[in-house]
Amino acid sequence: MAGCSLSSSKPQRVGDAINYLQQFYPDLAVIQACCGRPTRMIGQEEKFQERFGNLTQMIKGAGVDELIVACQGCLRTMRDEDRFMTSSLWVKMAELGLPTQCLNKAKDSEVVFSIQDSCPTSQMTEIHEAVVYLLKQLGYGVAKSRLSGQNTLCCGMGGMCGVSNPNLSHDVAQQRVQSFKTDYIVTYCASCAFAMGVGGGKAWHLLDLIFGDVVQLGDTPTPSALGNPVKAWANRYQTKRVIQKS
Repeated sequence: MAGCSLSSSKPQRVGDAINYLQQFYPDLAVIQACCGRPTRMIGQEEKFQERFGNLTQMIKGAGVDELIVACQGCLRTMRDEDRFMTSSLWVKMAELGLPTQCLNKAKDSEVVFSIQDSCPTSQMTEIHEAVVYLLKQLGYGVAKSRLSGQNTLCCGMGGMCGVSNPNLSHDVAQQRVQSFKTDYIVTYCASCAFAMGVGGGKAWHLLDLIFGDVVQLGDTPTPSALGNPVKAWANRYQTKRVIQKS
């Protein structure tokens, strides 16, 4: 389950992750659906229960043994509801191992990344450790920060703030970008990646580092489509086509 934000911003990377996982799980299935978390964050608990109930029926009806989740908001929702077995994509990738061609591919890059850890999974230290491990396996330098892991700061999109109070969201994002020790940021949350761009930072999604080109000093990331609703919905449709092809 890639989640709404990743599907709206990176169809190609969703496909890359599917192709990677199929090597280990020949019977891999893919669910493109919303967990309902946004409705819970704006106080519509009844609507959330309805949407999450529909998702639960879909998952159980498909006979899914384990749900591998790329979105941190989705994962937090799954863990809070505790209705089926879930795993983080990042922990799973650390356990299974990166493709051979990805190992140490960035050894000659001088880029040192700061990590923007996601708020919904701030207490899941196994994810933080897996992300650092994957970055080092790729060959990138990682800057240590006391404002990471369990002490991470909000990117500005938490609680649907990006929609309900854009000005506050922008200020929080800008403050977060300024708190990093390096100019290069990596995150494993599509919404965080978008927020870092809003705050004036240069942020890459972890899947871009794994399956994309090596980042060198002076490089800039591709702007996130999450700031353009029409493009975001077009990407969701494209993601559906990628899933069907896979």
